[in-house]
Amino acid sequence: MGAPVRDKRPTRTVGVEYEYKWCVDTIDAAKDPHGFLSATVFDRHLGDVSDVVTVVQSTMYLDDERLALADAGHSLGCVVNTGALSSIAWIRLKQTILWTGRRDCLEIAERVPPEDIGRLVDAREVLPIDYARRTGMVSGRLAPVGVATQTRYKRTAVFTDSPAGMAYSVDVVEFRSPDDPATPLSRYSCLEIETNGSEHHALRQLDRLADDITDWLGTSQETATKGQLATWVTHPDHRS
Repeated sequence: MGAPVRDKRPTRTVGVEYEYKWCVDTIDAAKDPHGFLSATVFDRHLGDVSDVVTVVQSTMYLDDERLALADAGHSLGCVVNTGALSSIAWIRLKQTILWTGRRDCLEIAERVPPEDIGRLVDAREVLPIDYARRTGMVSGRLAPVGVATQTRYKRTAVFTDSPAGMAYSVDVVEFRSPDDPATPLSRYSCLEIETNGSEHHALRQLDRLADDITDWLGTSQETATKGQLATWVTHPDHRS
């Protein structure tokens, strides 16, 4: 018998993400997500475009009693996948560094067994939680404050004027209470574009694409995170 195969997937990741997001009509997005992702606005900026990949996942958002993360535009969530990716779950922190139409954030994540999430929602040994506490982003006990279940229709591509990679997606989301995750309380859909490349040319390309999408949709960029929206559904009096 050979030696067991070592799982080489990273258990902890630290990176940056730059993203734009637009709220879109939920009925249109659910009916024809491929239509959004095949719009000609992308043809002028992108090449090597992948086929659409569909992923269904649920994120249980965590916060302290003050809802400090939601107030600051950060998010801390337990992400659970379904289907072929059901054996993979992450606890992920997104710390918003700057948001001027484009959201620039630090992303820290740790892969955990899905069956252990309930035990780890306030565990200091989990890097994203430890970082949030060490930097004073949260205080006191952490607890679930909202749930977002989304179907993501995603494509990856490369900018035509640079070698930087990017991703864009349509997300069809249902927000639920942690106390009753079977009952949708609100629905929401958005179009997102993002890159992990910090190079000037990559961000310039992302900004140019965002300008064209804004003109195409005729609407401004979203100003709230999914974590905030999920929290506000269950804490409507706290909405800023």
